[in-house]
Amino acid sequence: MVMSLGINILSVVLFIPAFMLSYLRPQSTYGLKWLFLVIAFLGAALAPISVLLSHWGGGVAFSLRITVLVILVLFGIICSRYPFFHRLSILIFPYLIFVNIGAIGLDALDDTSYVFYSSSNWIFAHIISGVLTYASITLAAIVSFSVYLSQKNLKNKQSNQITTLLPSINECNDIQTKLLIFAEVILVCGFISGLLLQYFSTGVILIFDHKTVFTILAMLVIAIILFLQERTGVRGKIAVRFIMFAYLLLTLAYPGVKFVAQIVI
Repeated sequence: MVMSLGINILSVVLFIPAFMLSYLRPQSTYGLKWLFLVIAFLGAALAPISVLLSHWGGGVAFSLRITVLVILVLFGIICSRYPFFHRLSILIFPYLIFVNIGAIGLDALDDTSYVFYSSSNWIFAHIISGVLTYASITLAAIVSFSVYLSQKNLKNKQSNQITTLLPSINECNDIQTKLLIFAEVILVCGFISGLLLQYFSTGVILIFDHKTVFTILAMLVIAIILFLQERTGVRGKIAVRFIMFAYLLLTLAYPGVKFVAQIVI
């Protein structure tokens, strides 16, 4: 238990250099940003690896840590293609640190070892699609929050240290749309794999439980905002609200259901 807590705390500490670096101008930190991103990735991998060495980590804390790991991978991939995306570190790393601290708290509430069994290969496709969807919609929500902050400062004709370091509104809008498309495609694939998994396991193709309802609603919300952006070019507060709502729905469907099932009940 003491060793596990130590690993979890070290995991959080290794995020701090990347977070502190985000307050510096990106032009002077090009090499360090990748070094500290790798360090953060290693920190994020510590706890899941330590869990997997002993048992399958099916708990909600483990799921959150895997999500953090995937968010870092997606963040690195996007940064390699769009260098301006690194400027969102100032928002992304505080969020990831908060999630990691929350996972430590969840470990204290529930230290049960959840063992995973399945006779279907569809479960792996379903798990991967679920994690990728939640990671991408999380990044989209952070991007939309960046847009909200920038627009608010423009409206009030004010600026602060955080908003001056963020990407431009146009850059954020472009990458936000790409993340939403990616999230929608993966979410649909995950939903289909879930239907197949349900059918092979129970003989019933669709059961309207909480996770299914939240997932369907999230698919609809993302589809609506993509449609509105294509037809009307809607941006700003309306887009932010839609994206945040989709993020909330997927939070309830993914870690939310696990939290209630494994800790509350």
